[in-house]
Amino acid sequence: MNPFTDLQIKTTFEAGNQDVESLIAPLVELSNDSSTLMLGYGLGQAGIREEMIPYFHVCGTREGETPLHALLIGGWVGTETVTPLAIARLLAAMESRLQLAEGIEVTAYPVANLEAHRGNVFLMDRQQLPDVRCWADSPSTHVQVLEKELRRYPYDLVILLRQNPHAREPEVEAWLTTDAQKIVISETLARHAEAAPKFRWKPNPVRPTYARTFTPMPETEKQPAEIIIALPGALNAAEQSGEALGIILSLLHAMREARQEGKL
Repeated sequence: MNPFTDLQIKTTFEAGNQDVESLIAPLVELSNDSSTLMLGYGLGQAGIREEMIPYFHVCGTREGETPLHALLIGGWVGTETVTPLAIARLLAAMESRLQLAEGIEVTAYPVANLEAHRGNVFLMDRQQLPDVRCWADSPSTHVQVLEKELRRYPYDLVILLRQNPHAREPEVEAWLTTDAQKIVISETLARHAEAAPKFRWKPNPVRPTYARTFTPMPETEKQPAEIIIALPGALNAAEQSGEALGIILSLLHAMREARQEGKL
């Protein structure tokens, strides 16, 4: 990991500057001279730059190579602080050690619900839980942005980070549609559980803790795997973000290897 950029991000967070602009400032600076880390802005409707949702794209693929496409999302509600931190640190790690991104293209939204984030509220008054689900004609701008994003690339994997203030270890729900997804992701999460016995995960739970947000996508033959990672509030912010990095990188690398071996 690039120790300087990672230190900048963590120092900014620990100083109480947890707004998205402050948190991603080191990444924006890093992207200015990078050919692999790019800054973009998503918008549901016409508007001004200040209303656009910033995202980053990491491209570690060679010409002619079919990459693994992954979409990472934090800040689905406005009061989250650790999920944006985790994504910012992950981007810094991938940019500083490009072998982490080899064969992978990652699009990451550190803060999806920018409006609620700036208002420092869980959801805006006009945002209700049913209104922040994809493929349900949501009026929420961030949902519209993510629906467009999901149509932009043939994503293999969508990862949503959330915070669970009552948990002591990370918890994962995995929504898997193909046999290949079930094999690769289940094996990866099982290995993680062997190293962290209190880690809990469920594939396609009958009674989900979190409602499915991004899948199933309508009118498409290919459904990405959807992984929901709940970060444990019993740990401090650095520990929570570190747990997120370990799980996400393990999933990305396992799926990349399966793709290269023709198993995915």
